[in-house]
Parts: sequence; structure tokens; C-alpha cells
Amino acid sequence: MAGTRTLDRSLLWYSALLTVLLVCTNLALGLYFRRLGLQCFHFPPLRPSNCSHEFPQSPIRITDTQEGDLIEKPAAHLTGCSGVGDLSEEDTPGLQALRWDFSKGTAYTNMVYANGQLHIPRQGLYYVYSQVAFYLACEERGTRGAGDGGGTVLVHNIYRWSDTYPEPIPLLTATKSACGGHGDWHATISQGGLFFLHHTDRLFVAVNQPDMVQRQEQRTFFGAFMV
Repeated sequence: MAGTRTLDRSLLWYSALLTVLLVCTNLALGLYFRRLGLQCFHFPPLRPSNCSHEFPQSPIRITDTQEGDLIEKPAAHLTGCSGVGDLSEEDTPGLQALRWDFSKGTAYTNMVYANGQLHIPRQGLYYVYSQVAFYLACEERGTRGAGDGGGTVLVHNIYRWSDTYPEPIPLLTATKSACGGHGDWHATISQGGLFFLHHTDRLFVAVNQPDMVQRQEQRTFFGAFMV
């Protein structure tokens, strides 16, 4: 009997020790694989920041309906590019419409864009905005100082063109004086506002000094989105 009890106690201690060893082994393996997984499965982003100009972006989804279905609201953010639009100066006297990039870098749109004009696909309230940056070499332009009544006036307007009206209507207008003295001048004009727009309305931006516009996407842009 004594021998049997001694054997039972030995088996009990052996089982307890084996259980402790298994638990410790599992904990150690779990920590090891967790650390290994963090090291091996740390993927870099699909689009590094230094590659932001290499791939066009597709239209983005903006919001959800109250029922939870994902829908697209009209939205666009266009960035500066070379050239001017096809509008004549008769439409915007003294001004020229700018052209825009709609697919590279930070630019995107799920609205129709053509010949410098952004087409409104759906009636509703839209926030419309634009920024234009100018660079002027004032000495080369032969301008006089502000005290002599000289200088250069920069004009930056956002227009709405509707099928119900024969000519473009200014939505937002802005001006800024530059070259009030000698040297190079950098001038930025930003503006934006909320407007009720109709289906088939077109928006465009026009300036009076298109050859002085800085076209980088961070400096010059134009956009609208439905709210």
C-alpha cells in the first residue's frame, strides 16, 4: 500500500510538472511568433509619399447614406497644369480660363472635366474653392513703385456657366496688388463659398495674368464638392 501511494504521488508531481512545462513552452512560443510576425509582416504602404506623382488616382467614395449603403457624391480637386482653356476673351473680358490636371498627384474627380470646365452632375449645394499663386519679376516688367501710382493688379475669378444664361456669371472674384516695389513678388489668392448649383452648370477659373501663375499642385488648385 505504501509503495502504491508513493507511486501515485510521483505520478501526480510528474503530471503537474509536465503541465507547467507545457504552459511555459506555449507562452514562450506565442511571444516568439508574435514578435516574429510583427517583424515579418510589417508591409510598407502601397503608395510611398515620394511616388505620389507616378500613378493616377481613381474617383473616390465620399460618404454613406443613412441606410449604410456607400454612395458617391460629386467631388473634385483639380491641380495646376500648363496651358489655358478654350474660352474666348469675349466670355471673360481681360481674363483667360486656366486648365487643370485631374488625375495625377493629389488631384481626383468623379465629375466630368473638359477644356478647363468642371461639369456639375447633380443639383444641390456645393462648396466651390480655388487658390492661384502668382510669381512676378517686377523689375523685368518695368513696373513703378506704389508711391508712383504703379504696380500690377492680379485678378482671380471663379465663374459659373449655365445653359439658362448666355454668358458666364462670376461666383467669386478677388484681386490683389503686386509689384509695389522692386524685386520679385509672390502673391497667392484663395477664395471659396457655398452655392446652389444646377445640373449641367459648368465651373471654371479665369485670371488676368496666366503666364505668371505657378502651376505646382500645392500652390494652385480648384475644386468643388457636394455637401
